Amino acid sequence: MPRRMVSFTGGRGKNRWALALGCLALSCSSAVDRGFPSPPQRSVHAQPEALTRAIADWHEDENIEPLAEYVAAHPDAELGVWREVVALQRYDACGASRTDVHGLRTVLHEFPDTIAGRIAGATLMGDGLSRLRAEIPGPLLVDFLAGGDAWTRDLEGRPQIATADAERVRSEEESDLRSQLAAALLRDGCEATMGYCAWWLSRYPGDADTAGIAAAATKTWYRRGHPSWRGNEHARCALRCAKHCKAQAKPLDDSCYQPCYARC
Repeated sequence: MPRRMVSFTGGRGKNRWALALGCLALSCSSAVDRGFPSPPQRSVHAQPEALTRAIADWHEDENIEPLAEYVAAHPDAELGVWREVVALQRYDACGASRTDVHGLRTVLHEFPDTIAGRIAGATLMGDGLSRLRAEIPGPLLVDFLAGGDAWTRDLEGRPQIATADAERVRSEEESDLRSQLAAALLRDGCEATMGYCAWWLSRYPGDADTAGIAAAATKTWYRRGHPSWRGNEHARCALRCAKHCKAQAKPLDDSCYQPCYARC
């Protein structure tokens, strides 16, 4: 399941303003004194009138759009706290019960240096890991173990996790996920997972679990070639299918034996 989202922007405008300032302060170690945020420094220049109006709209009427438009139109201005406010509002709009993945991806890409952007990235990463663990074995996990990045992309193939974060997760999770795959293959005995067993044997010939998986695959091929009713044409046909398909076996492809055996 995707990682649970946390709401940041509940409450009226004044509470949101205080929370945004606190979040910004906590994100910068120089602005924290025993856990209490330092007050924002006043600029020596007057605040632009458009920004003042936008802040008033958000603070008094909870209308974030003028402030969001101002932040978007001034990417080079010193608007750190207001970027945080807009990013937190955008993150909160992604929903807590039914997560808007597209919205989270937008927050991550548009506000990567904000608290909301970092948490959006963590939420998306948790979603990707959940998909990896949801079906073991499965094509997504095999792609991950083979070095692929399908787990970092949405269903349309668009990236939703930063490359650096994905590499960190790979280094932390790869060993555990590989062990889970091996355990699943051994539990099944390569009965319904023969294609994955063939992939494992070709990719990890020296792994500690490889001998057990190889033995399980050998036993399954034997059972396929020696059904309980031996000695008749049916059994001889099954043996021919097992010998042929074992010789033709390819990683992730176990499509040979069952159609052949069905004709026996």
